[in-house]
Amino acid sequence: MTQVIHREGTGGPPKPARRNRMRFRLSVILAVSIGLLVMLAVLAVLATQMRASMENTLNLLNEKALFLLKSIESDIATHLDPVHEQIEFIAGQIESGAYDIADRKQLQALLTGALAPLPQVDRIVVVDRDLNSFAVRQTGSRRVEVIERTRVTDALALEMRDVLKNQDGAVWGSLVHRNGATYARLQRALRRNGEVIGYIGSGISTTELSRMTDRTSALLSQDSSGFQATAFILYGRDSVLAHPNLISDGTLQSEDEPAVSLRNVGDIVLSELWNGVPISGFEKAAAENVNVVGIALGDHQYVSLYKLIDTYGDTPWAIGMWAQASDLNAELRRLNDAALAGLAIAVAAILAAIALGQWLARPIRRISSNALKVGDFDLQDIAVMPPSRIRELDEEAAAFNTMLAGLRSFETYVPRALVARLMQTDGGGAGISRQRRVTVMFTDIAGYTATSETLSATEVASFLNDHFTRLGNCIEGEDGTIDKFIGDSLMAFWGAPDEQAQTEQRACRAAMAIARALEAENEFRRRSGKAPVRLRIGIHTGDVVVGNIGSPGRINYTIVGDTVNVCQRLEALGKTVDPTARIIVLISKAVNDALDAGFQTQRAGDFEVKGRVDPIEVFRLMV
Repeated sequence: MTQVIHREGTGGPPKPARRNRMRFRLSVILAVSIGLLVMLAVLAVLATQMRASMENTLNLLNEKALFLLKSIESDIATHLDPVHEQIEFIAGQIESGAYDIADRKQLQALLTGALAPLPQVDRIVVVDRDLNSFAVRQTGSRRVEVIERTRVTDALALEMRDVLKNQDGAVWGSLVHRNGATYARLQRALRRNGEVIGYIGSGISTTELSRMTDRTSALLSQDSSGFQATAFILYGRDSVLAHPNLISDGTLQSEDEPAVSLRNVGDIVLSELWNGVPISGFEKAAAENVNVVGIALGDHQYVSLYKLIDTYGDTPWAIGMWAQASDLNAELRRLNDAALAGLAIAVAAILAAIALGQWLARPIRRISSNALKVGDFDLQDIAVMPPSRIRELDEEAAAFNTMLAGLRSFETYVPRALVARLMQTDGGGAGISRQRRVTVMFTDIAGYTATSETLSATEVASFLNDHFTRLGNCIEGEDGTIDKFIGDSLMAFWGAPDEQAQTEQRACRAAMAIARALEAENEFRRRSGKAPVRLRIGIHTGDVVVGNIGSPGRINYTIVGDTVNVCQRLEALGKTVDPTARIIVLISKAVNDALDAGFQTQRAGDFEVKGRVDPIEVFRLMV
């Protein structure tokens, strides 16, 4: 970052382009275009309504079967898979040593954080090798409680422990019923260096799965045609895990029967599922392991779709739905008609949307591209937005041009490089004050006061601008951040807002680059008959408070702390160590210890500095 005291040739703020008098509202254009599309859709539907065939019906039935079962399977995965991922995450943290299984405070923080995004999980339990457990559970109000027990005695847990010893990764166990709800269990052995150090487990409520089947059933039954469907999830062949009836009657489940018997769920169609007869014409569904069977109950015929999945334990699950055959066929014929009409509508809509979208998107894309440049503070390459015939876009272009004019006016006073880094780091969060270890640099021109008294104000400004430009290029060349200019002094730092490696070496390389730049500057001054510039530099590493410091009306992103004061004292010590040097760079012991063999330093001695009780050890960087 380079501070410019006087700047020429900016060209001033951009002049807004002349705005067209004829403009149209975006809402009017959209209304007309949507109206035309709706008219086209109605005509297309009326023209194709009489086209229907049995082949299309069967094809759509295949697609519908796959879609419905994939939707149910996806809902199950959405409910259960995040739990699997969290269990693996917790296990990875413990197995890597990041969290100690014996440290209850660490374990509580880890389990509480993992449980927060999982409302479907009743509890997460960690058991050490001595069967001592630690658990956190969620109450009905989503509050997290800590449960500690001295010894695991649960028969299912002990049985699962023996199974987990020979298993890698999380394992789905059998169902369990407690506190009026049924839970699927997910458990995993914890290993370190090949040795089992404990176990982790969780209980996931299956109530939401029943609600999911109810929602799916309701969604399929919303049409006014009277079409009714029921979704279900079976646990094995003889038990029901999720069904709309299990929501209204929670007494069907118990500790002895966490998954309700197929005969007791109150669904006579489902109870005859395994007696159904396969229906031909569903080869596409069969290729995806979807079974389509017909079920006869008296004078009524039903169609059931189901698929077996073995993802969640040794006992396979069967996901599916059933509906009356007559209702299903009638519904699917209507869906087939709508699909054909929708295809034609989609083609026409796409063609119209492309033409309209290209016209509307052109100025929006231009504004978006310019906004990206604004985000990078690349203001000089931004072209003024032209006017538009659409009133909203025209007003947006005018507002953008006004904003651009304001930004260009204030660009001189904004620490551009720092703002760009803050935006790239983590947005507004980078300005929050926090403690950080950084390397600080102070520079100061020796004898500047006497020199400036012989110069006019314009000459002083020109001299400082040129001097700070040279220093700023060297500092930014090493990814440093210039904090401020104080008269003829400069303060910079490394290690914030983004963390950097080898900040001490970066700062010292910048100092060596400054030395070379100063030699070039002095050579130019010598040829011009001017006195050479002498410079003192101090570099120190330590902890500071970094962030937004100031009042609501004026805030600077800066660093404060004893490290800054020590660095400034190091720079001032240059008067004592070598008062006649063209450039002297003094560094603290902390900086010296971090340098590699590529740097040459010389011990300057121990010095007492203001604000410090004990002397500090000072080294001179040979530049």
